[in-house]
Amino acid sequence: MPTHRRRATLRGALLLVIGSVAAGACSSITDSAPTLEKYGAVNFVGRRNAAGQGAAAATVVAFESVSLQVPNSRLQQNEQCVYSAVDTVTPVARGDRSAGDAVAIVVGGATRQLAYSSTDRRYATAAGAPITYNAGDVAQVTLPGNGSAFPAIAGSLKLAEPLLLTPLSLPPIGESLTVTWNGTNDPTAAIILQLKYPNPASSTFANEQVYCALRDDGSAVIPGGLLNPFQIATARRSLTLIRWRTNLVTANGATLHLTSSIDTTITFP
Repeated sequence: MPTHRRRATLRGALLLVIGSVAAGACSSITDSAPTLEKYGAVNFVGRRNAAGQGAAAATVVAFESVSLQVPNSRLQQNEQCVYSAVDTVTPVARGDRSAGDAVAIVVGGATRQLAYSSTDRRYATAAGAPITYNAGDVAQVTLPGNGSAFPAIAGSLKLAEPLLLTPLSLPPIGESLTVTWNGTNDPTAAIILQLKYPNPASSTFANEQVYCALRDDGSAVIPGGLLNPFQIATARRSLTLIRWRTNLVTANGATLHLTSSIDTTITFP
């Protein structure tokens, strides 16, 4: 597994930059203004519940942007690990327009209507009321449209299956760590593995991580040399495994990007 060191965070692989994107003003009447494009972003963030099902909070936003690049789970499976800073900022998804009064989400035959909040400029499930689903379930999302502000568009996405991480213990310093889970071997699904730790070890919080972009094949080996900073730290260490999947739909002059993720975390003394 090739490795290299860099300080920039890689959490952008999962998180969309969502919000009001202002086009730059032209300084000359002969300049060509960039073309704003309409985007919708749907994000399902799940956890495995006691029944072995997934329970996902959903957020939907509509906005305009110029040449937006979005994460693609099919392209984030290069079996590489890097050192990265830990992003401690929790992003808040906000759009800049309504795409209709309510967005409909159908999962397992049940429909959830998410009303538009003009205050938050988004559609979202209520706190404590996630969408429950089983492995293999597909979410069908329909934005009804809002005149010229945003067209009607719909898309579907297979939701990220609940994760089961095989119990593990840390190896002696210098030896590799093998991590196994219930892989799907689905080419549309990818895995992010994060080993977070304080660096230096005296830091009061986990500010660095080993970040791996993996195939969802159920197994990964983290080289012993790469683990050294994690092993040296003796507190505030954790391993997080994230399964994620994306889909992209273009219709009626708009693009709809759908993302589903689910994670599990274990901590070490």
